[in-house]
Amino acid sequence: MNVLVTGMRLSLNQKEQLEQIGCKVTMLEQESDISLQDVTKVEVLVCQNIFAYRQVEEFPQLKIVQAVSAGLDRLPLEELKERGIEVYNAGDTYAAPMAEWVIWQLLDFMKHGASLREKQSNRKWEKERRLLELTGKTVTLLGVGHVSEAIATRLRPFGVRLIGVGHREKVVSFVDQYVLMNELHDVLRESDVIILALPLTEDTYHLINEETLGVMKEDAILMNVARGAIIDEAALVSVLREGKFFGVSLDVFASEPLPSAHPLYDFDWVSISPHNSYVSDQVNDRLFSNILSNLKQVHTNHER
Repeated sequence: MNVLVTGMRLSLNQKEQLEQIGCKVTMLEQESDISLQDVTKVEVLVCQNIFAYRQVEEFPQLKIVQAVSAGLDRLPLEELKERGIEVYNAGDTYAAPMAEWVIWQLLDFMKHGASLREKQSNRKWEKERRLLELTGKTVTLLGVGHVSEAIATRLRPFGVRLIGVGHREKVVSFVDQYVLMNELHDVLRESDVIILALPLTEDTYHLINEETLGVMKEDAILMNVARGAIIDEAALVSVLREGKFFGVSLDVFASEPLPSAHPLYDFDWVSISPHNSYVSDQVNDRLFSNILSNLKQVHTNHER
């Protein structure tokens, strides 16, 4: 299989492992470098946003697209499906660091970490009396994939009640209650913490809008580690100006980088990070392991 890898870096050992299962590997440093590349013989494409630079029809031999991201919203899925091209995402690659990120941000809000750090920087000895417990709080997970499962596993010891919200009937063992999207408003009304960890699709675009924001508790905590466009940012800014929410943690935005003049920077109780929650010292190895597993399976199927 002719494999073109971009969007991630392979070590020499990883490249050799791919070669051992019959892959001829070409690596590109930047995805934009694809514009000058002959792609007519590429059968497997490991990428993130490669189709911003080349069209699907320019890959006549393409059989597999392996995304290095968990989300597939940057890929032309309908066109790939029409051409019979198999598509894989990154699986559970980023679940652990993203879950840890959520726990850190959530506890930081509950324990008023920002206030304590400010007092320390001013050499001020003053107790913080507004601390909250996670114990007994209701946490709603929008999306019930790998990331939500990792979050739920880490939240369970805190004694919270976990609600999962998804699009189809299924058994979700890691939550106390699972509901479909038609019950979203009901669960938002009782949620102390709302965590967005679902794909960006036509159905989830601006899922968090004026209406859904309006039914949330005034002192709820809202967290987004999914995709920025799931939130209507203008509607969010509007309710923030009214003083809503105990805390809001945003790691993703509709437009990235977030412009320095954006009003979301104006609120002390909004934590902004530069799409950083997935980063860790272990994700490259985990991503490669998932990619290797997928390609081994494809190789086995083709030999049958």
